[in-house]
Amino acid sequence: MRLKNRGAWAVTLALILLLAALLRLWNINKESFWADEGWSMLLSKGPTLPDVVQAMANDQHPPLYFALLHYWIDLTGNSEVTTRLLSTFWSLVGVALAYRIGTELFSPGAGAAAALMLALADNDTMLAQEARHYTQMATLAALSTLFYFRYFRLASRRNGVGWLLSSSALMYTHYLGVFILLVQLIHMAIFARPLRRLGDMLFRWLAVGLSWLPWGFVFIEQSLVRYTRPRLYQSTMPNTPETFALVRGDLLGAHFGLTFGLLLLGLVYVCYRDGRMRLNWRPARPTLYLALWFAVPIVSIVAINTRYGILTPRNFLLITPAIAVLIGHGLMNLDRPARTFLLAVLVVVGLTTTDAYFIKPPWRQVALDIVNYWDRREPVLMDVWVDDLALRYHIGRDLHADPASLPLLSMPEWREQYREAFYAYLLQTLSDKDSLWLAYWGDPQATLIGWLAQQGFTRTGTQMETHLGTNQIFVYRYDRVPGNSIVRFGDLFELKRYQIEPENPQPGDVVRTNLLWQALQHPALGYSVSVFVLNSSGQLVTQHDAPPFEGRSPTDQWQPGDARFDSHRLVLPSDLPPGQYQIGLKVYWYGDGKPLPVNGERPAEYFVLKVFTISGGK
Repeated sequence: MRLKNRGAWAVTLALILLLAALLRLWNINKESFWADEGWSMLLSKGPTLPDVVQAMANDQHPPLYFALLHYWIDLTGNSEVTTRLLSTFWSLVGVALAYRIGTELFSPGAGAAAALMLALADNDTMLAQEARHYTQMATLAALSTLFYFRYFRLASRRNGVGWLLSSSALMYTHYLGVFILLVQLIHMAIFARPLRRLGDMLFRWLAVGLSWLPWGFVFIEQSLVRYTRPRLYQSTMPNTPETFALVRGDLLGAHFGLTFGLLLLGLVYVCYRDGRMRLNWRPARPTLYLALWFAVPIVSIVAINTRYGILTPRNFLLITPAIAVLIGHGLMNLDRPARTFLLAVLVVVGLTTTDAYFIKPPWRQVALDIVNYWDRREPVLMDVWVDDLALRYHIGRDLHADPASLPLLSMPEWREQYREAFYAYLLQTLSDKDSLWLAYWGDPQATLIGWLAQQGFTRTGTQMETHLGTNQIFVYRYDRVPGNSIVRFGDLFELKRYQIEPENPQPGDVVRTNLLWQALQHPALGYSVSVFVLNSSGQLVTQHDAPPFEGRSPTDQWQPGDARFDSHRLVLPSDLPPGQYQIGLKVYWYGDGKPLPVNGERPAEYFVLKVFTISGGK
């Protein structure tokens, strides 16, 4: 390739990579972490590399991605964006490798078209925005392929080491990498000649297996227990027409007729002479490899899935680079006008449609529904299947705390660990608790809901988020309602319990006041609650007025005996001068603004919840 042309292709690749980066960074933080990303955060936590490896040995995957993620988080932080950027990085490297493979197997034009197809691939873009190992898997499959062909052409030490390291890294990233090694074995058996050459390549290939052998024994242990732990495998899908249609859309798009036609065209060579098109199957070496790369994983996964569930659409990202290169070569087999037209169509369709997108449950908002009102002494029961790991992450992020230090209890994990003794352990944990939170995604009549009522807990507050329009995720507040009352407001309401956090407020603090009410009779009106701060002169410092639970629990819907949770947040001025202050509480109807009288020796308009002092010195 002449230097001038090389520079032009380099600029072309740079523009394609820029496009790929923009597509992958766009809305990268739009969705919450979901279950699998929660697993990634848990498994990569450490605190040391041996801890990460041990955690992976107890899971179902090899450790390389999670070890890299461990150090990546140390370097960049654990926000959703920075954590996902590791996958974005691998995806962009994969785009560059698609160019390199297409160029070395066919032509620079085929390489550029392949890189463009991969840059526009929705499945790759989606997984480049997740903290998971799939883009690393696909990229290392491409890198192993590149070095395989380089060693096939020139058996140098550099190419041999590159093939060994990239293939070994692939196997330590995802077990599906074995299909790439199988493709290479079939390919070398057909094309590697003479026999001495075949023996050399086979020896190199076996070296990859030897490098993986130490973890191979771990893989056997993982396989023996994988299907005894439903939390590990129930995300797989059955072999059904609906599943195959979903996978087809992820890999080839809704315009699969066009993309699959170009893919098939990429299996041949076309030349134009005297205005006529001629097909040629030679040389078959690169096209057969790509055909095997496309077919072997699909056939193998579908076959294995009949007995052992391994089929998920994201696993097929392994073959996306092969599809991109075949489509790129297929486009270059067309004459210039047809090629230009179809490229334009594919770019427009790729930029204006979405063929693969996973809408994640709104765990970020569910976490806020808890954190906004949560006293950290209260346990949070998470009964949301494996998604409790994502919820745990978001709660920790919101509180700037290690989730392991918080009373976050995974009900699926406890069921798996304690089995028949599950309720006994849960009862022991809750025996001295007066309140708790329950994040719940499932049957409202399930056993846990009824069991809490049997233990004396009353549901006093409900929040709800929706997923995909119909799935309801609940955040419930439960309290043991005391028999005695703290204060009465008129003849309508009793205050049963309250909590103020922090206990010793300081200037600039956000003070949360949680209240537990009980209705004495049915209120005909919607009353509001006011929580406020007065200085020693009785002047108002700050206040928060709203119907109970910020309007989620209007009093005109309360029935006699109903217990209801309520919460108010006060922001203290940062320049609050030293002195004594009191936090007051009153209840009123907005129609006339008159507070309900506070019962006591002398009726008053408000009740003092707390008196606190701000000192003037250190």
